[in-house]
Amino acid sequence: GKGRRATSSRRGARDQAPETGATGTLADPDATPRPGVKGKKLVLISAGQAAISSSIPVNAAQEAAKALGWSTSIYDEQLNPANAPGLVRQAINSGADGIILDAIDCAGVKAPLEEAKAKGIKVVPIYAYDCNDPYAGKGGTALFSAPINYGPEANRNLGAFAEKYGFAQAQAVIAATGGKAKVVFFNDEEVTVLHYTGKGFLAGLKTCPGCSVVANVSFSGLDLGPTLQQKAASVLLQHPEANAIKSPFTAATLLSIAPAVNQSGRAAKLYVMGGEGFQPELDLMRNRQGVDAVMISPSDWTGWAAVDTMNSVFAGTAPVLSGNCQVGWAVA
Repeated sequence: GKGRRATSSRRGARDQAPETGATGTLADPDATPRPGVKGKKLVLISAGQAAISSSIPVNAAQEAAKALGWSTSIYDEQLNPANAPGLVRQAINSGADGIILDAIDCAGVKAPLEEAKAKGIKVVPIYAYDCNDPYAGKGGTALFSAPINYGPEANRNLGAFAEKYGFAQAQAVIAATGGKAKVVFFNDEEVTVLHYTGKGFLAGLKTCPGCSVVANVSFSGLDLGPTLQQKAASVLLQHPEANAIKSPFTAATLLSIAPAVNQSGRAAKLYVMGGEGFQPELDLMRNRQGVDAVMISPSDWTGWAAVDTMNSVFAGTAPVLSGNCQVGWAVA
């Protein structure tokens, strides 16, 4: 999940927002001083720098590491999970002291992470789940050095907490459609955080007797752009009854889903729940160009929190609360 504030351009969704969404769960970070460890080499591995959902937190993490005086490099998976194991081994061979993985789950790079652990290289995730996660790792052995600390509830079960984010999105869609949502649901199940947020959304939608999913569109990172746009365009032609769309993240909205909605000529009739609410997505929302609501996420802060966590790991101390920047949210 990602720390968020749900924002809607439709008054009905705001007026009918559930109380839990309106009050929100965002929290300030712990103010405990954390002196920077000196002289470290950090490699950041991005799921895909071409996607704003990855480039913003990764670039922010690099900025944070440079502020500590660390040497940094960014390796790009290029939206292809098959590239990830080789990049982790490249990071190991580069002499990295630490590796930050962006949206790259432990299970997909298990063997190289075992190699990294054997060499004492520290690993911290951004929007990624460890090998002991019930879904991603089938309950295996944890290999991350430490996750970002988002507070007791998230630390107990980050998957379940991420589901709450998706559940809140569903509540907004239900309110906006007057309890008659007919949803085209997009998701990339290869990414564990999206599995959980999507699961939460579907669970939330089931609380509405008059709502349903009319089409379920699965895709992978390599589909972003024209391929997914064509899938979206086709499904909208096949389902004229659809009145809502769920996008899993900003890059999918910008590169594929919003263009398909605008191309369909149905932007005024479709309530589109977008992603993290980065500036380009907000611009589309303001202009009613294929986005009606977003879940604001300070993903740049998540990048800084990952480096703060890595610094704590290097120092041999437990990571302190980073603030619920990743999975906090509020409907507005």
